[in-house]
Amino acid sequence: HKLRQTLTAFPGLAHDVGHDCRTRSPHPSTHTHMRVILLLFLAGPASAARAVTVPAPLQRPLDCVRSLLDRLPRPRDGSWPATGSTRPPPRGPADIERFVGEATEEEGWAPVVSRDGFQVSRRNLRGSRHVYVRGQGVFGAPPEAVIGLFETSDAALIRRYNPLYDSGWDLERYDSRTKAAYAKVRAACPGVRPRDTVSLISRRDVGGGAWGCGGTVFFQEATTHPAAPPLRGVVRAKILRGMFLVQPVPGCPRQTRFTFTQQCDAGGVIPSWLMNRLIVSESIHFLQRLDRTAQGR
Repeated sequence: HKLRQTLTAFPGLAHDVGHDCRTRSPHPSTHTHMRVILLLFLAGPASAARAVTVPAPLQRPLDCVRSLLDRLPRPRDGSWPATGSTRPPPRGPADIERFVGEATEEEGWAPVVSRDGFQVSRRNLRGSRHVYVRGQGVFGAPPEAVIGLFETSDAALIRRYNPLYDSGWDLERYDSRTKAAYAKVRAACPGVRPRDTVSLISRRDVGGGAWGCGGTVFFQEATTHPAAPPLRGVVRAKILRGMFLVQPVPGCPRQTRFTFTQQCDAGGVIPSWLMNRLIVSESIHFLQRLDRTAQGR
């Protein structure tokens, strides 16, 4: 479970949306089963509160096994439609409408899991080995409470829905709605390094369109910044495309219709097919934690 949290802290991708750009100090995301079991066995239990260093005598054997795992043939996922494109996140109003519409339509998305009123779906994008995942549901909190979670710089609050969040800050603000932000998540298992991201974050208002009743959307995409070079011992993950869509529910001011989408390259040596499965399975828990946090529970 902790391994899954470490590798999928990026649906908590929300962790780098709300930093305060006025300061850069950190604020205090059968055969297949046997492969997963083997990887978990090698990782072993560990505290999520700190990164764990693998003893030197074990490092080389662990690296060898990792290399073998990465060479294993990827399972066939014949049930998942290979649709969509890998075009970058939107820039102008027309692109925003098109991106949000594509992310919220039903065509091309394959349902994976439904629990407690939340649904997780996935789709494969042509030309990419990284899964595109979507989570949807209605939260028991008003839209402003949910938006507040994505704009907060309170690390303790962020950790309530992203337990492995370590630190983060704004790198540069380009305008009132767009900025570059840095975030880091802790490692939870031996042999799995901490991850960090540098992302371009933009907040936009959306009209009703064919997908609902308007709302606020946060877009994320990987970028680079001279103030955040790669760090030794930390794997640089990339948010290839991501969105948090916060919408009101007509007639229910204390509820929020929430949709997130994410495609992430978590980096490192974990095989992409395994990473895809872990990200999908963790997404439902992210939705549950976010709903509880927005309600103040």
